[in-house]
Amino acid sequence: MTELLTRAEASNYTETSRHADVVAFADELCRRTKLARRVDFGKSGEGQPMVALVLSDRGCFTPELARKQKKTVVMVEANIHAGEVEGKEAVLALARDLTLSPLGKKLLDKLCLVLIPDFNPDGNDRISTSNRKLNLKDLEGQLNPAGGVGTRYTGEGWNLNRDSTKQEAPETRCMAALYQAWWPHLFIDCHTTDGSIHAFDLTFDTSHSNEPLFAELRHFNRELLERVAKAVKRRHGFDSFWYGNYRSEGEPRSGWHTYPALPRFGSHYRGLLGRLDVLLETYSYIGFPRRCEVMRAWLLELFRDAAKNAAAYRAHTEAEEKRILARGAAADVETLVGINYGVATRTSTGELSFEYPAYAKPGDVAHLLAFDEASITGRRYPGKRRREYRVPHYRTFVPTQAVSTPLAYLAPEALAPRLEGHGIRFERLDAPRRLTVDSYRVARREETFSPDVAANVPPLGEAEVPLSQKPKPVRFETVLTVSPERSTREFPVGTLYVPTAQRAGTLAVYLLEPHSDDGFCRWQFLDTLIRVGELHPVHRVVSTGDVPKKAE
Repeated sequence: MTELLTRAEASNYTETSRHADVVAFADELCRRTKLARRVDFGKSGEGQPMVALVLSDRGCFTPELARKQKKTVVMVEANIHAGEVEGKEAVLALARDLTLSPLGKKLLDKLCLVLIPDFNPDGNDRISTSNRKLNLKDLEGQLNPAGGVGTRYTGEGWNLNRDSTKQEAPETRCMAALYQAWWPHLFIDCHTTDGSIHAFDLTFDTSHSNEPLFAELRHFNRELLERVAKAVKRRHGFDSFWYGNYRSEGEPRSGWHTYPALPRFGSHYRGLLGRLDVLLETYSYIGFPRRCEVMRAWLLELFRDAAKNAAAYRAHTEAEEKRILARGAAADVETLVGINYGVATRTSTGELSFEYPAYAKPGDVAHLLAFDEASITGRRYPGKRRREYRVPHYRTFVPTQAVSTPLAYLAPEALAPRLEGHGIRFERLDAPRRLTVDSYRVARREETFSPDVAANVPPLGEAEVPLSQKPKPVRFETVLTVSPERSTREFPVGTLYVPTAQRAGTLAVYLLEPHSDDGFCRWQFLDTLIRVGELHPVHRVVSTGDVPKKAE
């Protein structure tokens, strides 16, 4: 029988798989083994099938069977940015190796793997040799396969890794439904990163949103990442560290700074759901074959860790879900949910802008493998001399605004499809009810540009505009200044009652508060209902006497 190869392998890493190659590979793998099944979970913006490969033994190819067989569910998403293609190639090759060789026998007994090799099929197929072209002067781009790669954005122009809360891309909505159905214990998101010059093959991270609230789960998540990083080094020889860039570019001694804790980023979004999450970023300045190798090594060792510690993965996520439910049931006014991490600034022309600073806890030190400072400032990779820096690790976020978890929210009917998209349960009032609620009066309303969220799509075959060239603004956000007040008013039939004692309860808080930095209001879904000087259309239920019997 002919050896089953990815397009990257067959071309000696001069090309990357088109979506048709991904689908054909998946179908052929399923034909050759009973350990794999193709599952389609929707269509892309341009009508291509969204394809997952489910790997497991004992015919465990549904969420129901995974729960019945007590499998630990691991979901892997690759090619969310379709110029970052090694995750796609590594996922396909590893799916083959886990099912057509003895490599996966012990793993698939414990795990059910849900693999999405090409989350952005339309962007994937918009191939250009100029996409993500290496530009060390601006610390941008990568060493591409000779045949080129796809685009950061989808065919409709959405950045899928800024779309988790607003869900404007059909691909995001398809993924959300798949995630809610499987409810994976661990989710892995595969990327490639450029940026600061260092000597790691891959950087990794997990959710940083509301760390104090999820302290036990985040501690376990960080421990597993440190453990896997050591296994990757020991068994495969790759150097890895926590994701980041120099706090002041070109100055390694300035500190190591992670990315903003906004849940529009998938990792932070899933963290609010109380699940384990891993972000993998291969380093774009190393060669394409090596990037595929290090991604494969990390995925394999993460699977091994999940199989070895399967019971612990399930126990920690189950405990976190119980804590989320308890917060919603008790309406604890002392336990706060951070909903805004932005620090507002004004541009020279008076426009509103935001920064999302991270802070370094005392004693939190990053051990950076990098090069001599002359090489770093001179934008040389690799640098002349390797060296290590011990610097402050800026990865702790402090909310600028936080709220307690109410028993429920009352929301307008217009938000029903939005809530459904996030798997947030609600019911409609079947009769008018007069309730005492905590409300917000809108004092001010402004608009701000939202960077790297959407872009104008170039014609087929042409390269997208690099971020360093500051693409034209496409998407904006509404920013409200509000003041709380208690009010008693009548709510009409059909008003949405959203309890927070549910598995997505903390996410509901982040999405429904009017001054959230990543909620429904911020993404302009309530603009037609908002008037300065009047009450915001979403209200907080804080009295147990106002809980409908059906929601108890």
